[in-house]
Amino acid sequence: MTEAVLFIHSTGTSPMMWAGVPDEAIGRRDILVPANLGYPPHPVVERDRTITIDDEVEHVLSHVPPSVERLHVVAHSYGATVALSALPRLREKLASLFLDEPVLFGALEGDREIDPAIRAEHRALAEGPLFDEANAGGDAWLEAFIDYWNRPGSWARLPDVMKAHSRAMGWKMFQEVRLCFAARTPFDDYALDVPTTLVMGERTTVHSRAVTQALARRRSNVVLVEMPKTGHMAPLTHPSVVHAEIASHFARL
Repeated sequence: MTEAVLFIHSTGTSPMMWAGVPDEAIGRRDILVPANLGYPPHPVVERDRTITIDDEVEHVLSHVPPSVERLHVVAHSYGATVALSALPRLREKLASLFLDEPVLFGALEGDREIDPAIRAEHRALAEGPLFDEANAGGDAWLEAFIDYWNRPGSWARLPDVMKAHSRAMGWKMFQEVRLCFAARTPFDDYALDVPTTLVMGERTTVHSRAVTQALARRRSNVVLVEMPKTGHMAPLTHPSVVHAEIASHFARL
């Protein structure tokens, strides 16, 4: 039986975010690390093209060989949103999930168990610069996005080569954010029927924390882990912490 681990990266990053995961952490299973739609080496998504979540799911799953009979998925942020959207396509093939802060922001609005203050902040975020069509994917938009997930001034401090990468991906990144806010499926409706680990950073945003906690509630097969002294971008800023949690996930299987 062929068993593999599919790694899905997040908005504005690349498959390299998973490059340091030790083979031992995933039990020396086969590794699949595709680039998301519109990221190198794939063609850039042009500004006149609209991407759907189904487009992304189709693209990512096209990199899973038919010979794979059991598939584990490890994903971060937007990548974890793609993974959850792929659940109906995976069915019996899915073996386990390791999801680092899925950003199902659209589901916050309709969830009455979420703190009303968090829902209000979510609405304000949806009306802010991240949804500015005029500057979508441009420098002002990229600054708002990068600084939101890190800290103020993070975009300004990025090396020029990283800014150039973000500019090339800017339109696709804008669409990814829009897709996360359009994800309105209720948290309880996601079929997390396999062993699942959800991790979040101690210092992440209130919105991302709320999503991760909502996915974990009332699910006995889900392990929820808070990683100390880390934020949303832990796979890049604290990779060893994330790798240790990945290893713990596979050790529990």
